[in-house]
Amino acid sequence: MHNSETDFFGKQDGERILYVVRPHRLSLIAKLLKIYLVALAIFIVLTILGTQLLYLDLFIIGGILIAFVIVVIGTKVVTDYQNRDIAYITDRRLIRFEPTTLLATNPRSLTWDEVVKVKTYPPNALWKQLAIGNVVIHARTPARPNQFTPGVVDADDIELKDVYYYKDLGNYIDKILFTYKQKPKDMEVIRVFVPKPRGERY
Repeated sequence: MHNSETDFFGKQDGERILYVVRPHRLSLIAKLLKIYLVALAIFIVLTILGTQLLYLDLFIIGGILIAFVIVVIGTKVVTDYQNRDIAYITDRRLIRFEPTTLLATNPRSLTWDEVVKVKTYPPNALWKQLAIGNVVIHARTPARPNQFTPGVVDADDIELKDVYYYKDLGNYIDKILFTYKQKPKDMEVIRVFVPKPRGERY
């Protein structure tokens, strides 16, 4: 079974999906751009070496082939990872499917009982201006029953990277935590998260 917008592997009976989290498309473009720049740099270096060693044609052909292989394989791998990186916020838990290899995806789940804190931050200034950032959901562990160290992501925590409207999603998860722990009956009517500016969400 493939994870989709309406269903995922291990979904429980009656479990309601409140939001599907995927990395923003710009993060894929940024990763692909890095791969293409590496391929271009290798081609330029080989061309310069060919000029110095008087084997220009051989080095140009070699540079083109190496750059082509890097672009094709890199695009395939990065796109595949991005497509499989998905998380679900439901009325019972948060579950993330994180690709670990080309063939394996590691599911990690936290029930709302296990969550103690939510933190949001942008990885850089540009992403902040575009409202793209990371959301860290801190889990309760024996070593950290009610405390957490800012900036540290432990093994039991779940980090959602390159999330659109990351601050609003963090506030939404805080709302879920409050509702789940203080007004559990209201979880049945809690609205889904809509990644739009305030006033345009419903």
